Amino acid sequence: CDLSGLDDLPGAYAGALIDLHARGGMDLVVMHRSPSRGTFGAVSLLSSFNTGSMYLKASVLNGACWEWCEEGERFPSKKPMGGIQHGAVWKYKMQDLAGHWRTLASPQLPQSSHMSLSLPYVVMGLGSTSYFIELVTVGVPLARGSPLPHTTDVQGAIPNSELIASPVSTDSKTWTVHAFVHPSEGILYVAGVLAATLLVLAASILMLQRREKYHDSMEKQLTAHAFI
Repeated sequence: CDLSGLDDLPGAYAGALIDLHARGGMDLVVMHRSPSRGTFGAVSLLSSFNTGSMYLKASVLNGACWEWCEEGERFPSKKPMGGIQHGAVWKYKMQDLAGHWRTLASPQLPQSSHMSLSLPYVVMGLGSTSYFIELVTVGVPLARGSPLPHTTDVQGAIPNSELIASPVSTDSKTWTVHAFVHPSEGILYVAGVLAATLLVLAASILMLQRREKYHDSMEKQLTAHAFI
């Protein structure tokens, strides 16, 4: 982030990292108080650091309100999914471009007191990779004697995606995991290259097909002349 704007921002007293544009990068939000008017405000500083690296965004829900009520009006209008779970841990295991195995773990909301400005999700950097994430493991602290499993595994996760997991489902014994893919900025270039490749392949197939038909017709004519 360009922190030069903080010099002209009097009364800054707190800051928090947050992904404002869902790009996998951490932007900075600064809270400040005007000394003259005594009012509070917030200023966002967008991160301009871009290395083309992949990321994985993940969050765990507590399943407190997973479904609509059976009776009455469905509120809210969108289907509820529960609240954010404190103390959950995400861990992934994958291979980098050099073929080395990498493992990284990150907690979700490790601090819930003393006015902490923690993110309600986890953003884990994957580096420059072209592979799927072999294994993603998530665990939550549950009460002793709970029938639910404390951990679950997600295999084949896609980079630049968001995972939302909950240890509560309709049968209260399995996990529910939703995956949302965030297309990168180069998706148009990838689509263009893919379209051009398909056109070249289609043209090659048509040319070879016409060439084969021509040779077949020539062979038929030679065979007919031989019998005559």
